[in-house]
Amino acid sequence: MTLEVKDRIRPHHLRVAPPRVGLVQRMFAVIATIQANRQLARAARRYKSRGSPPIPPYLRHDLGLPPESEQIGHWDYR
Repeated sequence: MTLEVKDRIRPHHLRVAPPRVGLVQRMFAVIATIQANRQLARAARRYKSRGSPPIPPYLRHDLGLPPESEQIGHWDYR
């Protein structure tokens, strides 16, 4: 009784090189994605919030808010 090696090899165990077409398509997809993300970031840049200006003292009084106190910086704790 002899063991035939060819019969024991299964096709999914064979190493097959990926087709070049798939690699090129993936590269184009990555480039297109990067460009689309750049365009979206550029378009959204003008709508980003830059913070609100401080409320003037007369409006703080009208709204019933306490007067604005001196802000303590992160490194200026007491």
